[in-house]
Amino acid sequence: MNNNHLFKKTQLSLTCWYASIFSGIIALGTLGVYESIVHAHYVTINNELKTVAGTFHDTLEPLLIEPNKLDKTIKNILPDLCLVKEKCKEKYHKNRYITRLIQQGKYYFKFYDLSGNLLGNAGINIDKLYFIYLENELKNIKDSQQINYRQLSVLLHTKDNQEWGYLLIGRSLEDFDNYVNNIKWFLLLGLPLLIILVILASWYLAKKAMLPVYKSYQQIQQFSSDVAHELRTPLAAIKATIDSVILAEKLSIKDYQEILLTINRQNQRIINLVNDLLTLSRLDAINENKHIIEKTDINLLDLIHDLTEELAFLAVENNIKLQQNIQSQEIIIIRGNEAQIYRLLSNLVVNAIQNTPEHGLVTILLSVNKKEVVIKIIDTGIGISEEDKPLIFNRFYRVDKSRNHHQGNSGLGLAIVNSIVLFHNGRIELKSKINQGSIFSVYLPKS
Repeated sequence: MNNNHLFKKTQLSLTCWYASIFSGIIALGTLGVYESIVHAHYVTINNELKTVAGTFHDTLEPLLIEPNKLDKTIKNILPDLCLVKEKCKEKYHKNRYITRLIQQGKYYFKFYDLSGNLLGNAGINIDKLYFIYLENELKNIKDSQQINYRQLSVLLHTKDNQEWGYLLIGRSLEDFDNYVNNIKWFLLLGLPLLIILVILASWYLAKKAMLPVYKSYQQIQQFSSDVAHELRTPLAAIKATIDSVILAEKLSIKDYQEILLTINRQNQRIINLVNDLLTLSRLDAINENKHIIEKTDINLLDLIHDLTEELAFLAVENNIKLQQNIQSQEIIIIRGNEAQIYRLLSNLVVNAIQNTPEHGLVTILLSVNKKEVVIKIIDTGIGISEEDKPLIFNRFYRVDKSRNHHQGNSGLGLAIVNSIVLFHNGRIELKSKINQGSIFSVYLPKS
C-alpha cells in the first residue's frame, strides 16, 4: 500500500483533515477549561472580597460619628489601623478575623474622606494607589512591582446615616496569578503532546479508513487483469483462425467447417465468461440487498432428481458414475430462490465430474439435522492441495489452469457457488486430499 503514490497521498490528506479537526476541538476544549478555571477562581475571589467588605461595612458604620473623621475607637475593631501621620508598627492580633486576613498578607484596607484624602490604612502596603470611587464595583489594579490586586470601593455612613467617607478594600492576586500561570504552562506544554498523539492517531485512522478502499482497488485491478486474461485467449484464437483463412489460397468446405467450429467454440467461451460475470454481478447486488429477489419453498428431493437426470449425459460422456444418496424419508423443504440453488448444485456437480478421472464416482448426498439441510457433493477425483483450499472460492482461481482452460472453465463457478450460499444465509465447507477426492458440504437453513 505504501508503494502506491495515489493512496499514500489520499491517506496523508485524510490525516491532515483528521488532525486539523481533532486538534481544533482539543484546542478549543483546552481554552474552555482554562477560561472556566479562571472564571471560577475570579468568582471565588469576588465573593470573598464582597463578604469581607460587607462585614467591615456592617461593623464600622455604628462607630462612625462625624463625617471625614477617623476616630481611634475604630482600632477596637481594627487594632492594626495606622492613621495618617502616625508612626505605626506591624502588630497583629491573632484572635481577630480581620487581622488574620492582614497577617496572611492578602488584604489592604484604606479609609478616605469624602474629598478623597487618605485618613488611615491597614494591611499590606501598596504604593501608587490613586483613589477612584466606583460604587460597589470590582476592578483590578497593579502596584510598582506589577503585582495584581482586586479592589472594591465601599461608601460608609455615620450612625445617623450621613455620608462619612470611603473604604477601599483590596486583595492580592499574587497567589491566584501563580496558580493560573501554572495551569497555563501545564496546558501549553500538554497541548503539543496531545496534538502529536492526535496526528499519530489520525494517521492510524486514515490508514484504517483507506484499507478497505485499497483492497477494493486491488480487487478491481485483479478483476480487470483476470477478465483481460480470460478474454485474450479466445480472442487470440479467433484472430489466428481468421488470419489463417485470409492467408490460405484455397480451402475446402470441410476446412471452413472446422474453422467455423473453432470460432464458435471460442465465441462460446466468451459468452460463458460474460454470462458468469453478469451472474456474479447480480449476486453481489442481491447480497447487498437481500430482499430484492423473491424466495419460494424448494423441494430439494425433486430438484436433485432433476439435476441428476440433466447431468447424467455429461457423466456418461466423461465415463463417470453419478449417483444420489438421500438420507431422509421425508420431504425436505428449504426457503430460497430455486434457480440459484439449482445453479449452485449444478456448478458443484459439474466441477466434480470435470475433476474426476475416468471410472470415478460422483455422489450427491442429501441429509438433514435439527437446524440445517446438508448437501454434500462427493467425488473420487484429483483432490485439492492444502495451499489451494483457502483460494478455491476466489474469482478466476483454478487449481489446474491448463486442464480447466481446455475444458472451457472460466474459474468463476465456485465463486458463484459461494455467493449463492451467502445469499441463502448458509455456509460451505471443503474437505479434500490429493488423489483421493473432495467433499463440498453445503449447509442451508431449514424452512
